[in-house]
Amino acid sequence: MNKYEYKTVTLLQKRWGWWQSRTVPEIPYLDSTLNREGRDGWRLCEIVLPSAAFGAPKKVIVIFERVLERTED
Repeated sequence: MNKYEYKTVTLLQKRWGWWQSRTVPEIPYLDSTLNREGRDGWRLCEIVLPSAAFGAPKKVIVIFERVLERTED
């Protein structure tokens, strides 16, 4: 059975104004984060938008996983 390790990366969302909603992080920023972690062996597991005041989250939490190296006992 495989064993996994997990890593979280927090990305701040882009904000357009005091009363306007926030949007997802800029695509080049999100792409570069996903590609960088992928090169290091991390696989995207889940993206979480934490709830915040007035329903506008300030960040996106990206969760990655990778298989732990097996060692012979």
